Amino acid sequence: MIHPGSKSLQKIAVVGRGTAGSLAAASITRLLSGRDYELHHIYDSRIPVIGVGEGSWPSLVQQLQHLTDLPHDTVQQRLKGTRKYGVAFEGWGVRDQDFTHYFMPVKESYAYHLSADLMGDLLYESTRARHIDAKVLGITRVDGGAEVEFEGLAPERYDLVFDARGFPRELQPERHIDISFIPTNTAVIRRCPAIFGEDRDGPVLQHTYTRAVARPHGWIFVIPLQVHTSYGYIFNRDVSGLDEVESDFDAFLATDGVPEFEQRAVIQFPNFVHRHMYDGAVARIGNAAAFMEPLEATAIVSAQLQIGMVLQTRLNRPIEHIERDAPIVNRFLVNNMLCYGLFVGWHYCLGSKYDSGFWRHARDHVWPRHRKAAAPESVDCDALSKFDGMFELMRQPEIGEADWNRMCAVPLTSYDQMSRGLGC
Repeated sequence: MIHPGSKSLQKIAVVGRGTAGSLAAASITRLLSGRDYELHHIYDSRIPVIGVGEGSWPSLVQQLQHLTDLPHDTVQQRLKGTRKYGVAFEGWGVRDQDFTHYFMPVKESYAYHLSADLMGDLLYESTRARHIDAKVLGITRVDGGAEVEFEGLAPERYDLVFDARGFPRELQPERHIDISFIPTNTAVIRRCPAIFGEDRDGPVLQHTYTRAVARPHGWIFVIPLQVHTSYGYIFNRDVSGLDEVESDFDAFLATDGVPEFEQRAVIQFPNFVHRHMYDGAVARIGNAAAFMEPLEATAIVSAQLQIGMVLQTRLNRPIEHIERDAPIVNRFLVNNMLCYGLFVGWHYCLGSKYDSGFWRHARDHVWPRHRKAAAPESVDCDALSKFDGMFELMRQPEIGEADWNRMCAVPLTSYDQMSRGLGC
């Protein structure tokens, strides 16, 4: 196959060895296999990978097999993971009934619950790169590419740089879109005993679900892995104090029958989308590109999309078109991430079974901001109109076949399941 952009991809860098950086390095290795190119995978070994339990979407199952050339069962065992068939919501909305947001087809399509550090190790084996252990001081677009500035090393110039360095230190209005309609900003992560033991001959085949349990100060995720169970309390530190969250977390684990736990981290996070994910030479991916709380496990699938679009565009389009292509790709990625954000924020629109300060704040003050925060003149894309269009479609007495596969980041079936479950 002829790839007119391959000559402009002679030297590529990936900065960061978290989930997004590892996916990017392995994807480059696979896509450019057999070609003459140089890949530098740059990361600072002093920055640890937290390695919390993570959920994913079904697209990752196929991609990991493609990147590693390993069977699905082997990949799952290497990840010490389980098969995720959806998200089980407990206590959300006004129906006072638990419900599940399934992947489609129901109880057939599955993703992985996995440990991020193990996935990084697996992808490392499938990456062919020069590994550079160094602190990166800056990444700058220059004529014909991008330059990476290091601490203690000479700068390097690249044709394309994937920036996977994580969250920005602070949000800047000219660079970031603040997803102010999501009401959480902090996570307490705990590691608890495994539901499934390691002593088994094959992978865990049981149907498992990520639990999203409403609590007075936010919600708790429960992700079952083969070696441990990952719990995380997601809350708003401006509404609830850490001590009261920790106390409620203790009470929940006691009710859940968990006798002990390891405190892993308290993580503060922004909910944001970078306005300039891709400029033709620098591609921000993963948490450097956008982030929102992990309610619908959007982080990995977003990184997959960001990496795939940039690589395919650069490989299949002549370099002469880069100045025209980059704004189009960037606008698509920004739009898609804002659609994810609207979908996630909408989960709070009817509150939960708790009439608490957090849930009143989320329902009455935070979610109503979404129309102003996602207004087209503020974000330069049409995410809000696409989001509104999904509800117009659901209000129709009959949905035509042509609209069955309509998407606003997630398919119409996801909107329908969540609408029924929440009681909209």
